[in-house]
Amino acid sequence: MIAEAVDTATSIGWAIAAWIVLTAAAATLALYTVVVTAAWPCRAAAEAVTAALAASRAVRALHGQPDRYRPSQARAAPQWARGERDHREAA
Repeated sequence: MIAEAVDTATSIGWAIAAWIVLTAAAATLALYTVVVTAAWPCRAAAEAVTAALAASRAVRALHGQPDRYRPSQARAAPQWARGERDHREAA
């Protein structure tokens, strides 16, 4: 009778230990899934906001110096653009 009680207590102890381990594993997996699922869209949103801010800063910088980025009127056309005109004039 005492042997059966010890055997039952041992079985219950192992069952409780297994239950604790499996519950901890399931909780860890669930938490990991929530963190990964939430982190991906947050990272994408952060990158989008960073890109939008960089573009906004670039646009503001262009408004500060409007003539600096316009092509010069005195600059000649590149050689490849003048190719046909030069051949017609030479003939």
